[in-house]
Amino acid sequence: MKSFLSSTGAVLLAIVSGTCCIGPLMAVAGMVGVSASQLIWLASIKNYLVSFSLMAIGYNLYRAYFPKQKVECCSINENTEWPELNSNEQKTVSFFKSKRFLWGIAILTITILLIPYIQ
Repeated sequence: MKSFLSSTGAVLLAIVSGTCCIGPLMAVAGMVGVSASQLIWLASIKNYLVSFSLMAIGYNLYRAYFPKQKVECCSINENTEWPELNSNEQKTVSFFKSKRFLWGIAILTITILLIPYIQ
């Protein structure tokens, strides 16, 4: 769950960091309207948002490939991670915890960050 929140945070930060350039484009398309001009203040903190987004992705990739060592414990429910979920819900949760999902989020975030620089 922690990696899902971190991945989601990385994507949201990438979207927010690109709003100074993408926002006016969306305003022209009529999706955001006049409120896009109010997002110009984000241009002043864009570098911080981009760096934080990349650090979040890097941290998630590090945690995915170098997980913490689990401490042996005497828990009765140790093997049942999600006992109250049915099989479809367990598959969904396990997909969100997979490396494939993490790499998808990383590629999406980097693509969103590169959109303003594509001419």
